[in-house]
Order: sequence, then structure tokens, then C-alpha cells
Amino acid sequence: MKLIIMRHGEAETFREQDKTRILTSHGEKQATDAGKWLASYLGADIPIDLALTSSYVRAQQTKQQLSSQVSVIETKICDDVAPEGDPKVAHDFVKVLIDDAPSNNVLLIVSHMPFVSYFLEEVHRDKQTMLFDTSSIVVLDYDTDSGSGVIEKIYHPV
Repeated sequence: MKLIIMRHGEAETFREQDKTRILTSHGEKQATDAGKWLASYLGADIPIDLALTSSYVRAQQTKQQLSSQVSVIETKICDDVAPEGDPKVAHDFVKVLIDDAPSNNVLLIVSHMPFVSYFLEEVHRDKQTMLFDTSSIVVLDYDTDSGSGVIEKIYHPV
């Protein structure tokens, strides 16, 4: 299966409540462009079966912009993928979701730094990680039996 990890698009720099920060117009364009890239990469007929998004507004807006370009069948808001989320707990949740719906072929997680870097390290077969720019995407070829995967493709916005 494909496990896709994405950081949200560029967001405004400050709000009293970090959870309410919204995407800038540049961030909206980044997420749309990332969606175009992902649709092209996956193929026109391959949807995202499930998207897990942080409860933060900018992550939800990123998924919304992305889904204007690639079909997303189901979306769940998930506090386990918030910036302060525990990657091991989130990975355990992902495994349960996979076990509950083995026909799902593509799962997307839209989250934040540093979570996306730590989560990549958690799910990567060789514990590889990287820094994510805003709207960066890592596509993993994820083996459900071993609970780990290898990087298939990386997208960074221009």
C-alpha cells in the first residue's frame, strides 16, 4: 500500500491560538500544486482511500486544497497527528485502520513539523527521516505485514 506523509502548506505567522492559524494564499497554491503532482503520480483513477488530518485549521485547509486535485474518499480528523503527537501512537492507530480496512490502498496523513519528520522515521524500514518544507510529500511503499516501508517518491514545492 501507499502511505503518504504531507506537511501543511505555508500558514500565517502568528495567531494567539496556534490551532487556528490559516493558510496564506501562497500556502493554498502550494497545496493545490502538491495535489496536482500527487494526482499525476498516483494516476487519474487512483483515489486516496483515507486521509488523516490534524485538527489544526491549516492542515485541514491543506487537505481541502489537495482534494480539489485528487479524490479523497474518507477524511478523519485525528489528534494523534497534531504537532505534539506521538509518532508511535499514531503508527499504532494507522495499523489498526489498515487492519480494519485491508482493501485501502492509499492512506494520506496531513500534519506538521516536527511530527511529519518523526513519523517518517517511525514508519521507515531503515528509520530514515528528513525535514519537510511546507506542502512537501513523501510517498512510502508501505508493507502492512512488517509495519514499515521505503520511500518511493518525494515531492518538494518549487
